[in-house]
Parts: sequence; structure tokens; C-alpha cells
Amino acid sequence: MKKIVIITLASLFLIACRDSGTSSGSEGASASTLAAEPTPKAQDLVAPEEFSFDPVIHQTLEVNLSGSLPARAQLSVYSRFTEQSNGSYRVDTNSQVVHAAITNGALSVDFVLPKGQSSVVAEIWSYDGEAPLKKEFAIDGNELIWD
Repeated sequence: MKKIVIITLASLFLIACRDSGTSSGSEGASASTLAAEPTPKAQDLVAPEEFSFDPVIHQTLEVNLSGSLPARAQLSVYSRFTEQSNGSYRVDTNSQVVHAAITNGALSVDFVLPKGQSSVVAEIWSYDGEAPLKKEFAIDGNELIWD
């Protein structure tokens, strides 16, 4: 009796495996339809005129704080940060995109950011031990001005 059950199960298993390996007429037709469609070539693709292949945006930051900063200060700009519950910013120092000296409270600096960047935080450090000034800027295609 055991031999009959084993032989029957083995036969059913073999029949099921054999049927799954064959293709029906409808599957074969869809495969031939796919093969008949031409594959697009790179030179045939067209991008809209306003599309830019440049993955970065060029940005300018103008600092005009001549009356409120000491003679020497440092500017840092960060692309990653979090806003704290008290309104202050905590920057990720590994995301610094600008570090420049500010002389007499004025500076103009150009830098690049990835296209998807929506905002940055700038910090101004003075050498007098005061806490840094921090300001968030929205990246909207316009020049960034801190005055």
C-alpha cells in the first residue's frame, strides 16, 4: 500500500513539473509580440528644452553685517541640519559646503549644491567666544543675502 501511495505522489509530482515547464500558445504569442517591438536607442530620445543634465545648482551667499560683526569672523554653510524645538539649528558638520573668512563683516561666496537641496543653514563664528549666529536660507534660485 505504501508503494502505491509513493508511486502515485511521485507521478503527480512529475506531471506537475513537466506541465510547468511548457508554454501555452498564448504565452508564446506574447513573447513574439514583445520581440517585434523596436528597442529605443539613446540618440532617439528627446529631452524638453528646459531640462538640465547638470545635477548641481550654483548658489551665491552675500553677507553684509559690517556694523554688527567684529573685524574677523568665519562663515560655514551646511546642507544637512535639524531645527530644534526652541527654534535653533543643529548642523551636521559632515555636510559643510562652505568655510570662508569674513573680513569687516562682508563676504560674497559662490558654491554648489545638489539639485534637490531645498535649504541650507549658515553659521557665523566670531573669535570673541560668543555663540555663533545661525540662519536658514531657502534655495529657490535667488541669491542668498544675510544683512
